[in-house]
Amino acid sequence: MQAASSFRRLHGWFHGHPLSADTLFAAALWATYASTLLVISAAADNGVEFGWPQVAMLGLGLSPIALRRKWLWGSMLLAVGLLVLAMAIDNPWIIGDNGVGWLVLTYSAAAHRPLLRAVTASAVLWIPVTASVLFYYWPVQDGQAGSASLLTFLNTAMAVTAFWVGLVMRNRRMKVEELTDRARVAEQTQEALAAQAVAEEQRRIARELHDVVAHHISVIGVMSEGAKRVLRTDPDAAEDALTTVNQTARTALREMRDLLAVLRKGGEETSGAELEPQPTVDSIRALVAQTKEAGLPVRYSVRGKEYPLPTGVSLAVYRIVQEALTNTIKHAGPKARSGVVVDYGEDEFRVSIGDSGRGAPVVNGFSGGHGLIGMRERATLYGGTLVAGPGPGGGYLVEAHFPKNAHLQGVKR
Repeated sequence: MQAASSFRRLHGWFHGHPLSADTLFAAALWATYASTLLVISAAADNGVEFGWPQVAMLGLGLSPIALRRKWLWGSMLLAVGLLVLAMAIDNPWIIGDNGVGWLVLTYSAAAHRPLLRAVTASAVLWIPVTASVLFYYWPVQDGQAGSASLLTFLNTAMAVTAFWVGLVMRNRRMKVEELTDRARVAEQTQEALAAQAVAEEQRRIARELHDVVAHHISVIGVMSEGAKRVLRTDPDAAEDALTTVNQTARTALREMRDLLAVLRKGGEETSGAELEPQPTVDSIRALVAQTKEAGLPVRYSVRGKEYPLPTGVSLAVYRIVQEALTNTIKHAGPKARSGVVVDYGEDEFRVSIGDSGRGAPVVNGFSGGHGLIGMRERATLYGGTLVAGPGPGGGYLVEAHFPKNAHLQGVKR
């Protein structure tokens, strides 16, 4: 693991500091090349002089390698200039005798530049090289045309090979980068979806907590105040009110515990023994009865032929009615009356909650408050609409409409 980590750091530094890394590479190549030639020259008695001056000339000839990634065109032009210098002073060591530096530059062009630029840069280098071979061999002596042809063929073969290897490495690197980018995008997308899911779940739980707490606390507040008023004059009525307070508090505690259990388990499946069933449209009748016990007269009616609603829509309808009745208890006044109408229409499902109280201020067709915003969000989630404002005969009216295929739109969302 440590060796792999060190290799990754070295690899990252090599790609992040091209000039420094290529200078070290050129120096290492120079040292290896020069030491090998020094050993061969000392061991062989072939009359070829290779000493420290030639070592220096060889280093000069390999210097363009240091610029191969940082300034490719500069390295190519420098190599051509050194070729001209070598021919002018008749010193082949400046070009490394066998053109190792040229091959490295050709590989670098193909490996680190787009194809057209790589071909152009390689041509800038190899056209003068080929011309120098023909110029050096062909006109000098008769019978050297074969040597010129052979060298031209070998140079071309080596240049094409170096260029092809560079292309292979470039394609491989680009494919790795593409796969890395795809993996990174996929990971970012997954993280974004996970964050969105968490945010949606938090909003859902916040809505549920608001609906549960707001309604039950409102009932508890009204019943407690009523019990306080009749405690001395009518103990039985006070006891009934306190019993309702106790039952309401237990219900609120149970529903909050269920929501917190879902939050704690992070979306894991929870057994039916642990959680109570979610309320539905059928639970509205019990909700109305509870609201009556809190002192608010409520008339409940159902229109049309009943049909089953999707679970999400049914829960949304219940919460809308619950929030609307809670607002009536809090804002309508002591003499207000309320009515809940559930209408099973042929094309849409409609629920309306109205009261005869003093209502609430309206801004742009929709009154403020997080409760009403939550009701509208619940309706919109399933493709429905919700309007809240003054009723036609006074008071306040909340009306929600859901299309019959609301569950399909909710799934698509």
